Amino acid sequence: MRRVRPSVFERIPTATRTWASRVVLLMACASVVATSRARSDDVASPVHTGASFRLTTDTPRVTRTLVVRTSAAKKVSDPVEGEVRIQAQAKWTPGASTPTPQPSLVISSLYGDALQEDRRSVLEPDVAVTVESVRYLDERCSEGQGCEWTVQAVFDVDVQSDADSGTVGELGTIDVEWTAQAFMRVLDESNVPKGFTVSLSEP
Repeated sequence: MRRVRPSVFERIPTATRTWASRVVLLMACASVVATSRARSDDVASPVHTGASFRLTTDTPRVTRTLVVRTSAAKKVSDPVEGEVRIQAQAKWTPGASTPTPQPSLVISSLYGDALQEDRRSVLEPDVAVTVESVRYLDERCSEGQGCEWTVQAVFDVDVQSDADSGTVGELGTIDVEWTAQAFMRVLDESNVPKGFTVSLSEP
């Protein structure tokens, strides 16, 4: 039987192969470290409680504008990123006339003229249902000491039409209570800069 010729790698001495494997492993680890970006711990804004509102057939959508600001005791040149978390409590009271299919409360974000849905939950009659949404804020920082983001949060009711008639019965009312909170972090910094604060408010 003809002996199979060893591969190029197998003809390298064992000690050399071991050394080469270690070099490859170290290079891979260095690559991971190089691409891992430092970031500070999250800093949270106080919880913002928005004014409650009611959704109906005539008013199925409400938009709220949120402004997130960060500031520090000294100028922060490193970029800042984070997210806004919205939590809504929606209670649906069905109409007294023709019943409608169960509606859903939808929370979306408005990007220019485009509406991007984030989260929805089907509502139950006379039960408070929680809907949570997260809007991510990209890296940004102004030339001064602070950064600012504007978020357009859209609360919308979605009702499927009746498959037979193509119509929707009386929706009734959906009462919504909501809160929002921002969580921000500084990139390229392991520690939170001195005096770094986060606020969230409606204009």
